Amino acid sequence: MTPYEVYIDYLALKRHFTTESYDYHKYNGKVKANRDSFDKRKDRFFFEKISRHRDPHGLMLANFLKSDDIWVKNLTGDEATEQYNQWLGKLQSISRSVENELSVLDEDFDSNFKVLDGRHPNILKLYLADKLSIETFIIIYDLVGCETYWNNKFKNDFIWCEVKKKIKKVRPFLVYDKTKIKNIIVEKFTA
Repeated sequence: MTPYEVYIDYLALKRHFTTESYDYHKYNGKVKANRDSFDKRKDRFFFEKISRHRDPHGLMLANFLKSDDIWVKNLTGDEATEQYNQWLGKLQSISRSVENELSVLDEDFDSNFKVLDGRHPNILKLYLADKLSIETFIIIYDLVGCETYWNNKFKNDFIWCEVKKKIKKVRPFLVYDKTKIKNIIVEKFTA
């Protein structure tokens, strides 16, 4: 990618993760920007540095998945590269990552999703406590299909509204073998 292409992709990812209305996939990563405004930017050097990375889009995406409050200069340091490497490792072995993280769930699988007395279900608490990754949380959440149930139970819950937004933004970037992961979950909780 050229530095200008990195700039466009950065703007698109930033808008995707920080605004309600922009969808990276719907607009194919397109944003209104022009070359002149890019050439006048004082932080152009950072886009040039990112363009030399082996996977500029992946580097930016991995860091936006962790936090939507990322500025371009934060994407050029060791911490950003470490986040990218962790994310890449997780993607390459997503089924193993999910399998490892299943150990934090209650043995009674269904109890992890139940809303009792208006309290957040166990799986949501585990995600909020960083004991489940966003990827594992979304995968299990999607496979179980508890969205409508939780939406009805948490109509005015601020925390759920924020998590739901995060799910909506992250979900399209997750690619995994549903059948394989479903089999892993069934095997773990029926043994």
